[in-house]
Amino acid sequence: MKTKLKGCPDRIIHYPPADVLENVRRHPLGVGFHVVCLGWFPEARGSGIERPRGLNECIMIFCTKGKGWFETDGRRVVVGAGEVLIIPPNKAHAYHADDEDPWSIHWAHFSGTAAASYASLLPPHEHVMMLPAGDFKAIANMFRESYRLASTGFTERTLLLVSHILRHALGILFFQIGTSLSGSARAIAHDLTKSIEFMRANVACSLTLQELSRHAGLSPARFSSLFRDQTGSSPVEHYIRLRMQAACHYLDTTALSVKEVAAELGYDDPYYFSRIFQKTLGCSPLAYRRSVKG
Repeated sequence: MKTKLKGCPDRIIHYPPADVLENVRRHPLGVGFHVVCLGWFPEARGSGIERPRGLNECIMIFCTKGKGWFETDGRRVVVGAGEVLIIPPNKAHAYHADDEDPWSIHWAHFSGTAAASYASLLPPHEHVMMLPAGDFKAIANMFRESYRLASTGFTERTLLLVSHILRHALGILFFQIGTSLSGSARAIAHDLTKSIEFMRANVACSLTLQELSRHAGLSPARFSSLFRDQTGSSPVEHYIRLRMQAACHYLDTTALSVKEVAAELGYDDPYYFSRIFQKTLGCSPLAYRRSVKG
């Protein structure tokens, strides 16, 4: 393994003590996922690493400014500001800051029985993801909070907390609607945030697939395919769930009858509404209202 870390006087690197790391590896809340090390390299000119045999840990690199490159399987891709590089375990790779516009990067290595599952969510040969602008600051703040905690001295509790914080960052990266792959995959991705906001704003309108796809500026078939790829459900299924979520709110917070709730949500037939509610929630509207919550 070859490593270069030149030109980073302000860099942050945190490695937990071996005994703390071992305790967290065995902890019920750490066995599935735990951070092995983490850090911050600002304007890391000349920094890079080459691992011909990979590493038995997953790696996340979040580029906040500048750019660098990543290479594996004979392919090289540029990683720029707002992009996150995910490297699976045991994957031969190399990465390096750009010579002219060196990147500033937050990074973390993580392991555990569930750790590799995140990298496995990526399509073959794709390792870079683009963060939506709204999530950029949130994830940067998660790293900063992790450094603050680590600087107080690693204990088992501290390392578990840092691991939970950065697992949350990965959750946003992989499951937040609007996050997309970069590179060649970015061209076929579509930000569904506005489509879902449109659904939420019109839960009482009985929108059709044609109306939803028209709002997205796509054909019904294309919109359905992209929506299912990114959410796991069809646009209509998701829209129905949002409408039933609104129905739950009415049932929980008002004295409206089931018929009146149905009417509020644009259902002319309360019996049809009740069937949809039962199918979605697994119980009737009245049974839901009577159930104990909280």
